[in-house]
Amino acid sequence: MKKSFENARRRENSGIHYKHDLGQHFLYDEELLRSLVEATGVTRDDCVLEIGPGAGTLTKCLCAAAGKVTAIEVDHDVIPFLRVNTEAYDNLTIVEGDVRKLDLKEICAPLGENFYVIANIPYNITTPIFEMLWDSGLPIRQISVMIQKEVGEKLMAAPSTELYGILSVRCQLLCEPSLVQIVPAECFTPPPKVDSAFVRLDMRKEPPLPVTDEKLLMRMVKAGFGMRRKTLTNALKGVVDSEKLRAALEKCGLPASVRGEALSVEQWINLSNACAG
Repeated sequence: MKKSFENARRRENSGIHYKHDLGQHFLYDEELLRSLVEATGVTRDDCVLEIGPGAGTLTKCLCAAAGKVTAIEVDHDVIPFLRVNTEAYDNLTIVEGDVRKLDLKEICAPLGENFYVIANIPYNITTPIFEMLWDSGLPIRQISVMIQKEVGEKLMAAPSTELYGILSVRCQLLCEPSLVQIVPAECFTPPPKVDSAFVRLDMRKEPPLPVTDEKLLMRMVKAGFGMRRKTLTNALKGVVDSEKLRAALEKCGLPASVRGEALSVEQWINLSNACAG
């Protein structure tokens, strides 16, 4: 009998029911979880924010490794099991609620500067979670998360590849992403339909190159990928003056026929800086 099925039966018998609308896929392999936590480099001198702890298997590994852990769980029904499973640790704070609707600055204040975000994120809210964290202004040192394998590939995708897009540019602008490990679907309970990836995103202190106008840069990137089959000359109409864009492309050594998907993060920065000047 598969271990995932045995875990599912055990959870069902103990009164915990998986909620598909919350994207719940739990990982019970503690040896694997410990190795993933070790790969983040977190120590007893560090503090961690965990999103979606579920029944607390990863939470226990985090509490054993870190100095302080704050875990945010939206599922009211699973919190009693989370409390029981982590009762041996006095360095854990459990917060009930939807991380997207809570006051994160207030919740994370006790974690201090340069804290870690380590989590098994529900697949259905992965991109909103990234955007929320990147836009939060919080002093995050690293984001290490379990996500859908394809999303992990998007984060690290190179220019002129199928998966390269807005998420790739935004991630590589703000972080230095790396793949820690591919985790097969059968490792989870219940198994998702696709494999997962544990990725480590070390937050940059500065972008790869100085950015003159970050809002303009992201408007250009979104427009460029919003119509990715069009040339930037056509895709950026309404975002940048045509003459200014033509001059900027020439200044950056890019042909008028170039598409957004062909530009590296550094080229996007140089182009937006030329348009902002």
